[in-house]
Amino acid sequence: MKKFFEKKQWLTVSLVAALGLAVYLNYYFTQEPILSAGDVTSGLPAGGEADSLPVGGTVSDVPKEPVTPPEEEGYFAAARASRATAREEAVRLLDEVLASATAGEKEKAEATKQVSAIAANILKESNTENLILAKGFAQCVVFIDGENCSVVVESDALQPQETAQILELVQSQTGVAAKNIKISTPKT
Repeated sequence: MKKFFEKKQWLTVSLVAALGLAVYLNYYFTQEPILSAGDVTSGLPAGGEADSLPVGGTVSDVPKEPVTPPEEEGYFAAARASRATAREEAVRLLDEVLASATAGEKEKAEATKQVSAIAANILKESNTENLILAKGFAQCVVFIDGENCSVVVESDALQPQETAQILELVQSQTGVAAKNIKISTPKT
C-alpha cells in the first residue's frame, strides 16, 4: 500500500512541475514590454482607426503606401492594451455583481455566464491570432464582440488569397459567419 501511495505522490509532483513549466514558458514566450500611457497613445495612427477591408471588398481598397513598423507596433500594442483594459473592467464589474449580497441568483447566473463568454472569447482570439501569425503575418490582433469579429493584420497590401486564408481561419476558430468578419490593416 505504501509503494502505491508513493507512486501517486510522484505522479502528482511531476504533473505540478509540468504545469509550472508550461505556465513559465507561456509567460516567457508571450511577454510584451510594459508601456507607459504616453507610449501607448503616441503610437496610435491618426484618428486611431483601422482602414477596413470588408470580406467582399477589393484589394484596391487597401492603402498603397508602405507601412512603417514602429507605427504598427504602436498600433498593435495599443490595441492589445485597450482590449485588455476593457476586459479587466468588465470582469471587475461582473465580479462586483457576484460578490454583492443584494444581487439575486438570476443576476449572479447572468454575470457568471458573461464571465464565461469573456473567457471563451479570449481563448478564441488568442488561438486565431496565433494561427494567423503562423501563416506568416508579422503582427495581428483579433476582436470578437458577440456575433462580429474584426481582424487587423500587418500587411503592405492584403492579397485576395491572404484574405481568404484569414477568413477561413477566423470562421473555423470563432464560429462567426463570414458576413460578420472584417479584415483590415492599420492606417499609415
